[in-house]
Amino acid sequence: MKIIKQKIKFTDKLAYMGTGILLVAPYLVSYQIGFILLAVGIALLTPQVYRARQWNLVLLNCSSIVGYTLQIFNVI
Repeated sequence: MKIIKQKIKFTDKLAYMGTGILLVAPYLVSYQIGFILLAVGIALLTPQVYRARQWNLVLLNCSSIVGYTLQIFNVI
């Protein structure tokens, strides 16, 4: 039996890292690092949904990134 290794795309690797970050971030949201991790995690997920042409999720991710970034700088 021949095992075929499939190469993982770079956007999928970014999405795996973003998912891992988003698993940790909610527990740290009471600190500023939590909002930083949320913004970074969502930013890492965005290229995958862009590649999949899921425009509603791309818009939602961009909106979340802006919101968390504003929260980091205590604007909102």
